[in-house]
Amino acid sequence: MNKKAQEWAESYFSRLDKAIEELRNHDLVSQVNVIKYPGATEDELADAEAQVYERQLENSEDYDAMAPDEPFTFNPFIREFYKRSNGLHISWHSVIFPEAEIEEDSDGEIPIAKDDDDYKEGWISILSAESLATQQGFYLYGEPQETDLGESAQSDGGLLHYIDGYNYYHDACMILENGNPTIAFGDDHSASYDTPHECDFVIYMEYALSTFFSVVCRSKKLRFSDKKTVYPKLKKMVKNQDYNDLVALLQNNEYTNIDSVIALGYKKTGHEYAQDDHREGLPESLKERLSLLIR
Repeated sequence: MNKKAQEWAESYFSRLDKAIEELRNHDLVSQVNVIKYPGATEDELADAEAQVYERQLENSEDYDAMAPDEPFTFNPFIREFYKRSNGLHISWHSVIFPEAEIEEDSDGEIPIAKDDDDYKEGWISILSAESLATQQGFYLYGEPQETDLGESAQSDGGLLHYIDGYNYYHDACMILENGNPTIAFGDDHSASYDTPHECDFVIYMEYALSTFFSVVCRSKKLRFSDKKTVYPKLKKMVKNQDYNDLVALLQNNEYTNIDSVIALGYKKTGHEYAQDDHREGLPESLKERLSLLIR
């Protein structure tokens, strides 16, 4: 057992609950959807790791890719996350938009953002350990492994697999390899992937939490107001897996309150979906708040 990883996961889910409560109590947020899953067992994690390792071996035989030095294992931080919730979904939108009907998936698949979800300010859909390993149990129609980054990762013995289906146009993948896997950012319906800065699972999850799961803030990269200061610190954190200063670093970022996330979402995409008649029907207090926020 890794004590640092365990403490991080316990802290993360505690702070996650507080963020969800804050969203549900915010006057400008109209709908919050949350799905936490039962934690993965050791057997389930071991099975997912074996699936990844089997695929890595197949690639080394079929595509002359580099063979892994040892069987694949999730690093302790990823394992401790999955032991508390084997997947995670949170989505929300503001009162700017009418409440959407919640679709129940009879197959039990994690909700993946569709094109008609584009107006929603917040979304995260972290795949289960099994879905991350097998790329089954959800619907995203791209082929990350066939992109330039996917082929490069494959030749080095890794796998570029979906990890977060938070937007129909953008997504996030993880390069599955031993050590500290990299998070890559997808663009244009999984047509291309990039790693514009250092980012691992802990950084990705903490950033998502700090921005109330803002879709815009994670599209193509993590949005920072001071990249020159932040990027070197992220690189050091990824190398050492020492995240003691991460929460404080993210708190100094620009979009760390719900109002600012709503304003940014409206500026970037939401204005295309806003309906004047719906907004006119809102209480005067909310209309006044919005007029100051998104003018």
